[in-house]
Amino acid sequence: MKNVNSVFAILILLLISSCGNNSTASNDTRNTESEQTIDGRYFYSDSDVELEITISGNRWSGKTTIYGSAQYDNGVVKGNDLYESSGMVEIGHVSGASLSTSMGGNRVTLRRR
Repeated sequence: MKNVNSVFAILILLLISSCGNNSTASNDTRNTESEQTIDGRYFYSDSDVELEITISGNRWSGKTTIYGSAQYDNGVVKGNDLYESSGMVEIGHVSGASLSTSMGGNRVTLRRR
């Protein structure tokens, strides 16, 4: 169980470092395709793990469920990069509709819905 908790914490941190906030759009965002935001909900799941990260402005929050046990975390967003709560350790990056991070040493990609 200790390994599961460690994997969860690492996954959340990596997930966050791969996301970022690119919300530099002005009030006219409807008229310009180049102005985009990364705000939204990103998801990943397999047979043992479910990940959900929500980005809003310069903050992110996440829920990792491993074998039915949920853990929560949050942090900051700088550009398209996600950081743990101190803002010092990058854990994920957002590119388009994908959020990339690592979990247990493996690369994981969450998709925006």
